[in-house]
Amino acid sequence: MRAPEETQRYTAAASRAALELYRTRLVSAEEAVRVVQSHDRVWISAGQSVSLILSALTARAFELEDVEVKWLPSADYGWGGDAFEGHLRSNVVFASVFSRDDVNRGAADYTPWFVYGGHKALEDGREDARPIDVALVSVTPPNEWGYVCLGHSLWDSRDTARLAKTVIAEVHDELPRTYGDSWLHVSEIDLFVDHDGPPPERAWRTPQPDPWDAAIAEHVASLVRDGDTLQLGTGSTTGYIPVSGALDGKRDLGYFAELTVPGTVELVQKGVITGARMATHPGKFVTTTAGNSTDDLAFINGNPMFEFYSPAYIHHPGAIARNDNLVAVNNAITIDLTGQIGAANIGARVWSGTGGHLSYAMGAYLSHGGRYICVLPSTAVGGTRSRVVPQLEQGQIVTVPRDLADYVVSEFGIARLLGKTQRERARELIAIAHPDFRADLEREAERLL
Repeated sequence: MRAPEETQRYTAAASRAALELYRTRLVSAEEAVRVVQSHDRVWISAGQSVSLILSALTARAFELEDVEVKWLPSADYGWGGDAFEGHLRSNVVFASVFSRDDVNRGAADYTPWFVYGGHKALEDGREDARPIDVALVSVTPPNEWGYVCLGHSLWDSRDTARLAKTVIAEVHDELPRTYGDSWLHVSEIDLFVDHDGPPPERAWRTPQPDPWDAAIAEHVASLVRDGDTLQLGTGSTTGYIPVSGALDGKRDLGYFAELTVPGTVELVQKGVITGARMATHPGKFVTTTAGNSTDDLAFINGNPMFEFYSPAYIHHPGAIARNDNLVAVNNAITIDLTGQIGAANIGARVWSGTGGHLSYAMGAYLSHGGRYICVLPSTAVGGTRSRVVPQLEQGQIVTVPRDLADYVVSEFGIARLLGKTQRERARELIAIAHPDFRADLEREAERLL
């Protein structure tokens, strides 16, 4: 066993070596992207701030052939234009405003992606697995021991850094330092690019409520009990629930979820989310990405209540289910009268992706006392189309099978589907459909069921 003085000397030497290694690997963005070669596959985890690297890669695009960037686009770099054809191409795992049009007109690829096990083929060593040639991540500067933090938007960045052949990190001093599995040693990263100055401004905003949101929030709150552990999915309807005040009277809620929506961190500040009764992480707020404002990020920075883990854990249905009374609340686009739920497509048109929706529906189903709540407004397209339909239209992808359908909430009430027959399900769903469409739905239910 080392004496204290020897330990101090060893620690200081290791620290100096790590920081020197960091300095030798610090390059410009233009130098960093020279490692990308024709036919490479580049991976960017969701929420990673790598704008300098992507701008440099875009500038170099015409020197390259057939480079694929697999990601959830957070900006539009113009790769869907004809000029980039054969040079750079997006492969989207979750469509957004930045990629939806490109995907649906064939200018970008779309990969159905179950977040849990998203790299299973590569991790299992399958012969046909697509490699990650270059992974792009964003990190803090190294601490005194030579570790960098991946910040508040971890997702699978730590995992892919260890699967990739080459790792390039964009360094942001403003990234929060977080707890959990969100750190890498500088030796695990091949090149660093210093982002001198604040990261690009993100248009943080609290969603303005739609006419149906307040009623849906109140219905959801009626299904949440003190001590429950919550998951809230992305989307405008779920996004209104925390800011609506509907949950403010609850006590000792836990949080075990892939992400946060506006107002979730404020529920911690209000003492509503305490994690006091969580079985798996008592007293903690557990997620893979958090923060919807600069104030949120300031509160999360260095706060030991918040713990960040990769989807290999956060999205594992078994890990989710180890939380008793897990309440999963997620948005949907449409549901048919048997309980088949579509959340990623509008017909054949790609809208978003599976994300964690299916994982949490499964986890809530397996959780003792768990509840899966699917929320959707009763109508779409300015009230001209019912979201409750007799049958899903041709091309509509099922996100959650009817076997897992549980509570479905619209502004008109709560449908309770678990354990019900098809005819009973139809009656429950018709009761929460918009009144203008109920008669047609009843006729179709008689014909089909």
